[in-house]
Amino acid sequence: MKIFIDGSAGTTGLRIKDRLMKRSDVELTTLSEEQRKDTESRKQALNSAQVAFLCLPDAAAVESVELVENPDTVIIDTSTAHRTSEGWAYGFPELSAEFEDKIKNSKRIAVPGCHASGAISILYPLVHAGILPINYPLHIVSLTGYSGGGKKMIKEYEEEKTLPLASPRQYGLSQKHKHLPEIMKVCKLCETPLFSPIVADYYAGMEVTVGFHTGFLQLPCGLSGDITLEDFHTIFEKQYKDSKFIKVSPLSTEETNALFLAANENAGKDSMTLYITGNDERIEVVSMFDNLGKGASGAAIECMNIMLGLPPETGLVVD
Repeated sequence: MKIFIDGSAGTTGLRIKDRLMKRSDVELTTLSEEQRKDTESRKQALNSAQVAFLCLPDAAAVESVELVENPDTVIIDTSTAHRTSEGWAYGFPELSAEFEDKIKNSKRIAVPGCHASGAISILYPLVHAGILPINYPLHIVSLTGYSGGGKKMIKEYEEEKTLPLASPRQYGLSQKHKHLPEIMKVCKLCETPLFSPIVADYYAGMEVTVGFHTGFLQLPCGLSGDITLEDFHTIFEKQYKDSKFIKVSPLSTEETNALFLAANENAGKDSMTLYITGNDERIEVVSMFDNLGKGASGAAIECMNIMLGLPPETGLVVD
């Protein structure tokens, strides 16, 4: 299987390359630094590949898609450019058989954003179960390591650190973060969530948290009712019971209220862990994963594996 990574020098591209270099069933097409900046060289590599990963800024990803003339080349785009575009499969197969089938049969696959992956892993099952109204006033808090900011931010933290960088920093204060549209579309929300992304002084790992007042939720029939912590846990266990990538932590109110949850818990892995915490009145669901794993590169390779008919976890770190 001939693979080309357009943007292999970035953090997402490097992680994809690292995972694929250890496999014997793929052949990576590589370009010199000069060729990577040459449109014709990139065009040739894109069209000769059976699978092309795009690890580029949005505008460059759109340009790369336009360069592809080979109808058999499968494009897996890790940028924001095509996540809400018609004709593109959304790369989150654990949501439903329909999502998985689209990935399996598509030539155009958009990999979810890192913050969006955590939010959607929490919100989609609740909307699908019928207990979360699509106009619920949601507030999503997402804590990430600095590798999510790419090479420039990594250099700032590791080589040019100033005093403010030693403290967690909230951003996206205009409430126009680029991951919000895909969260809205995939979860079929009609009310845009408040979103508070925070970057902190550690390399990798993401902790996305969404809280719920159960008194404002609804029973599947549409009537208000008593939703319990155990109900939440059951919904998530049912949703992800067959997944190799997403695990639901056992429900233990004593444990989850007494322990700290470290955002870098799954750093280096391509898997995700969900924690259901709180009590029957106020519940928080926490999604823990590596922003470069299930939040980017790992999800991209998982999509490729599904499209090729391989076990989804092939070449990935899920334990």
